[in-house]
Amino acid sequence: MADHRFPSISTSLAIAVAMFAGSVVVADEEPDVPASVEWRDRLYNPQPLPDDVVLPLPCGGGIVFRKVTTPNTDGVVGDVPVLLGQLGSSQPFLDGLRRSYVSGAFPGEDGSDRGFFYMGKYELTQAQYAVGLAKTPDECPKRISRKQSLPVTGLGKLELEQFAQNYTVWLMQNAPEALPKVGSTLGYVRLPTEEEWEFSARGGLAVAEAEFRASRPPIGANQSYNEFIAHNGSDSSGGQLQLIGTLLPNPLGLHDMLGNAWEIVGSPFALVRHGRLHGQAGGIVRRGGGVNWPLGEITSAQRFEMAPFNVRQMDIQTERFTGARFSMSAISITSEDQNDRLIEELDRIAAPDPALATAQSEEDIRNLLEEMRKNALDQTDQARLQLIAETLDAARAERNAQRDKSLRMILTSAVLLCNQAAQRYLTQRLAASTVMEDIITLEQEARDTGDDDFLVQVLEAKEDALERLRRLEGFLKEEAIEYANLVEGLGADHSKNVVRAQADFVREDHVGANRRREACYHLLRTHLETRFAAGITDIPGILDDFRSIADVSIAD
Repeated sequence: MADHRFPSISTSLAIAVAMFAGSVVVADEEPDVPASVEWRDRLYNPQPLPDDVVLPLPCGGGIVFRKVTTPNTDGVVGDVPVLLGQLGSSQPFLDGLRRSYVSGAFPGEDGSDRGFFYMGKYELTQAQYAVGLAKTPDECPKRISRKQSLPVTGLGKLELEQFAQNYTVWLMQNAPEALPKVGSTLGYVRLPTEEEWEFSARGGLAVAEAEFRASRPPIGANQSYNEFIAHNGSDSSGGQLQLIGTLLPNPLGLHDMLGNAWEIVGSPFALVRHGRLHGQAGGIVRRGGGVNWPLGEITSAQRFEMAPFNVRQMDIQTERFTGARFSMSAISITSEDQNDRLIEELDRIAAPDPALATAQSEEDIRNLLEEMRKNALDQTDQARLQLIAETLDAARAERNAQRDKSLRMILTSAVLLCNQAAQRYLTQRLAASTVMEDIITLEQEARDTGDDDFLVQVLEAKEDALERLRRLEGFLKEEAIEYANLVEGLGADHSKNVVRAQADFVREDHVGANRRREACYHLLRTHLETRFAAGITDIPGILDDFRSIADVSIAD
C-alpha cells in the first residue's frame, strides 16, 4: 500500500530552516523591518485546513495542495467520465460541451484504486516563485513582504514548467518524504491538465452532479459570488490582483480557481468540435477569468488560447493578469509487474456481464475474430481484423461504463427509498400512536362516566385512527414492493460480482450520512446477497426490515 504520510508544516519548515538557517527574514506590511527568521503561515497558507498538504520550499515556507478524489471501480485503468464546457455558448469552439475523463495517479489509503491527485490550494505567489528559484542560501530573498503573496504573473508557460521541474528535483534531493508515492515511485509537481483544472474548479465530487454542471460552484443562500471571485467590478477588486486566500474557497477548499489571476494549464489548446476536442494542438490554454474580467463572464467553462510567442516583439508572450497553480501527479506505469495487471484490467472492463443473455455470443464472436486474425496470411487482413476486435472491445467498455453508472444510480435510489419509507412510517406512526393514546384515555373516561353519546364519537375517532394506521401499513408495503423491484432487477439482470463492485463504490455516500441511511445501505447489501443466493426477492422480509429500521429510529 502506498505511503501517503506527509510531514507537518512545522516539519517542512524545519527541513528548510536546517538547510538554510537564518536565510529568510519575513516582513509584515513593512518590508524593511524584519519580523522573524521563518515565514509566517499566512504568507503561503492564509486559510489553513486540517487536511492541507504542504510541500517545503528551499528558503522556508511552502506550497499548499488539496486532495482531489477521482474514485472508480476499474482498478489501475479506471477514470471518471465528466462533461466539461457549457451548453449555449456564444463561442462553442472555445468552451462548448464535450465529454472527457479525469483520474488521479495516487491510490486510496486503504489500498484501493480509488485514485486522487493534488491541486494547488492557491495560485503560485511572487514569494514562492522567487524562493523556489534559489539554489543556495545566498540566493534566498532577504525579506518576504506581505505584498509578495500576490499571484506571480507575467511568466511564460515554459518558465512555469521549468520552475516545476527544478522544484521537484529539489524536493527529491532534500525532502523526498514530503512527496506522495505510488509504490516506490515519487510523485512530482507540474501544471495541471485542462481536465484536472476544470474538474477541480467545478468542485469535483464535493458537489452533486447537477451542481457540477452549473456555470459556477454552488454557494450559500446568503452569500454572493463577490465573496469567492475577484473580478473587475467596483464591488470586487476593481481590476487589482488580490493576495492569495483573501476570498472564500470553492467546495474542494481551493481559492481563486475563478477570478483573480488567469491560470495557465499544461494541456495545449485545442478547439472544441461537437462534443470533443479537435486534433490540432494549438497555443497555451489559460483558464478561470481574472480581475480584468467582468463577473458575468467568469465561469468554470471559460477557456482561451494564448500565443506562446509575441511575433511583434519577437519574444515570449506573457500576460499581466495571467499566472498559474500547480498540481501533483505521478507516472502511469510504476513497475514491471503492473504491465500484466493493466492487461487484465483492460480485458475485464471490456468483458460482457456473464448474466446477460448475449454474453456468450459476444465472447464467441470475439474469439472467432482472434482466430481469424491468427490464421490470416495477409498483414492487411490481420490489421483489419485486429481493428474490428479492438473496436468491439472499446464499444463494450463504454457500454459497461454506462451500465456501471446506471447501477450506482439504482443502488443509491434503493437506499434513499428505504430511508424515505422508514422516515415516513416513523413520523406518521408516531403521530397516529399519540392520537390513539389520547383516544384510549377518552374512551375509558366515557365508559367510566356512562356517557354513551360521547363514547360513540370516541369510538368513531378510534376507528378512523386505526384506518389511518392500516393505510400507513399499506403505503409501507407499496414502498417495500417498489424497493423489492429494484433489488429484483439488479439480481436478475446482472451478475453478483458486477453489482457488488458498484455497491462497494457507493458505500462512502451512505455510510456515515446518518444512522438510518447507513442501516438502509447495509440492508440493501443483505437483500442483494439473499436475492443472488435464493434466486427470489423476499418481500415480506424487506417489509419487516423497513419496520425494524423505523423501530430503531424510535429507540434513538
